[in-house]
Amino acid sequence: MTQKNNDHQDWEMLGHDPVPGYKTAFYIAVLVSVIYLAVAFFSGGSVPH
Repeated sequence: MTQKNNDHQDWEMLGHDPVPGYKTAFYIAVLVSVIYLAVAFFSGGSVPH
């Protein structure tokens, strides 16, 4: 087996069809984390003594 043939097989294994729903779930997770950080930042984050 030559190196060129081996590289081609590696790239074939990396290719895949996109699974529906993962992109939406990713955007929802990013949106929730940004909202959480915004709430934490603007609430002051101070601990009462």
